[in-house]
Amino acid sequence: MRTALALLACLQLSAPARGAIAYTRFAHPKGEYAIEYPSDWKRSLGLQAVSLRPPGRDGVGTGVALERYPFGKDSPKDPDAFVAALKADTIKKIDSEKLVEAAGRKARRLALTVTAELKGQYGQKLAGPRREVYIVFSPSRDGSFYVLRLAGVGKAFEAALPEFDRVAGKLVLAPTLAPK
Repeated sequence: MRTALALLACLQLSAPARGAIAYTRFAHPKGEYAIEYPSDWKRSLGLQAVSLRPPGRDGVGTGVALERYPFGKDSPKDPDAFVAALKADTIKKIDSEKLVEAAGRKARRLALTVTAELKGQYGQKLAGPRREVYIVFSPSRDGSFYVLRLAGVGKAFEAALPEFDRVAGKLVLAPTLAPK
């Protein structure tokens, strides 16, 4: 009985510690956005994007990205075109779509499931399905818009989803990029 009570006490004491995650804040050098994410996630920067990856092998293929559109001639020109392209993709099924507010802006949140069988680089079947969540923000005065995306498979996706929601809740987009 004493051992059971000691084990229960240890579990109760360690529960808050498991929930305590350190976060890192990254502000774009030009002040376009600030994003907060778990400190143990790896950050990489692109021309108009920041990508975040959770640690460990289970997180391979799972990640969060914040991308600014349009870029290039084949890029969707506005949020409606971006959402239309998602809906037109025949291997993706829309699980949900709703209007939300994030970063002080109106946005559309879409959850999708990839219906095609996933295969690795050697043709081996991968665990699936691949799931994606998009938050497509309303356009800025200059016509650009941001998309926050989470993509992943299985347990790694499930583990990253609460952090994605936290990232979305803490995201700051520059006032100079306010909606039209």
